[in-house]
Amino acid sequence: MRVEIITIGNEVISGHTADTNAALLSHAVFSQGAEITRVVSVGDEVETIVEALHEAIARADLILVTGGLGPTPDDRTAEAAARALGKKLTLHKEYLEILKERFRKWHLTFTPSDEKVAYIPEGAVPLPNPVGMCGFRLDEGSKNIFFFPGVPREVKELVQEALIPFLRAKIRGGKEIVRSALLKVFGPTESGIKEILHGIQDDIELAYLPSFPEIHLRVVARGVEAKEVEARLKRCEDEIAERLGVYLFGTGDEVMEGVAGRLLREKKSTIAVAESCTGGLIAHRITEVSGSSAYFLQGVVAYSNQAKEQLLGVSQSTLERFGPVSKEIAHHMAQGVREGSGATLGVATTGIAGPKGGTSITPVGRVFIALAAEDMVEVKKYDFFGDRHQVKLMASEVALDRVRRYLIGQSAYSKP
Repeated sequence: MRVEIITIGNEVISGHTADTNAALLSHAVFSQGAEITRVVSVGDEVETIVEALHEAIARADLILVTGGLGPTPDDRTAEAAARALGKKLTLHKEYLEILKERFRKWHLTFTPSDEKVAYIPEGAVPLPNPVGMCGFRLDEGSKNIFFFPGVPREVKELVQEALIPFLRAKIRGGKEIVRSALLKVFGPTESGIKEILHGIQDDIELAYLPSFPEIHLRVVARGVEAKEVEARLKRCEDEIAERLGVYLFGTGDEVMEGVAGRLLREKKSTIAVAESCTGGLIAHRITEVSGSSAYFLQGVVAYSNQAKEQLLGVSQSTLERFGPVSKEIAHHMAQGVREGSGATLGVATTGIAGPKGGTSITPVGRVFIALAAEDMVEVKKYDFFGDRHQVKLMASEVALDRVRRYLIGQSAYSKP
């Protein structure tokens, strides 16, 4: 199956908005064993959209379009779709009533301009959008075209509600059986992982998907007999897991903070964090996981020296002697937040996220991360690369990984 993606919007091609929808759709398609052959971004002009649709229809079996479906004057994708396929733009009365009811449920006023959304190409079928009001599917001969809104949250819901079920039915309707798995790795570089996995069985497809600061591995097995394909995929997953050891932290939709949280829950442990250079990012990631109140007790953002003294009990003399970015301060921060909260574990970060503030002695990217338990405090120095966002994200990832490794009994410093 040849699949192409068209993302629409002046804000996308101008660089003002990151095109996360293309990545989301590509991931969904790939997860079902199909592949994206082309991704195209165009502006809001009708003629440009029509041209992109004509080209995609000539090449692909499935076309996924995002953007330009709202009620504003610059939302012209439905009009372009009708023109490209030689169809009339008609009012879908059932869809209109669904939209009006949804507005009533949301306690919003349905205006005449909102009615524009219910005008879709003749023969199109609205998509089930539980969190928004746009989206439809249009079939042209053997070609299938999905039109999604531009809002990423809505696209994500429609992928689950409409696209993935369609892909499963389409792919399973053929003779080939496709099974896939997503494995998540943190620690080695992509080249390092390739060395570890060198010589892995060649009867599967293995794709490397960098997702900073992690590397994700997509494993795909194909065949004509479901049990054989699934068994081959399982053998490959097991071999990869054995080779990667502690570097492999999750699969599927698992995230580092979720894995650490699950281990905290299983061990009946709790955690508190004291953050300086990460500015609350670790606490944010932990609390993004539903149910984290069972193990997360406290988060302290102690950015200034005064805050480190008042909130974490770091003495002024220690700060003056070693400086705020030091092994000693990280030690006291982790110990202070653990003891102050009564948590099983305390985690602390202090460093220079940049782009300013570095010196020849303490360069930008230098971060100390401490992990405190009842019987120990471990501090390690890191020199991270990248911009401010990357340094903060990497520091938060390492801190959570330290927690994960501690809870599974793996030293934070040793290799698998």
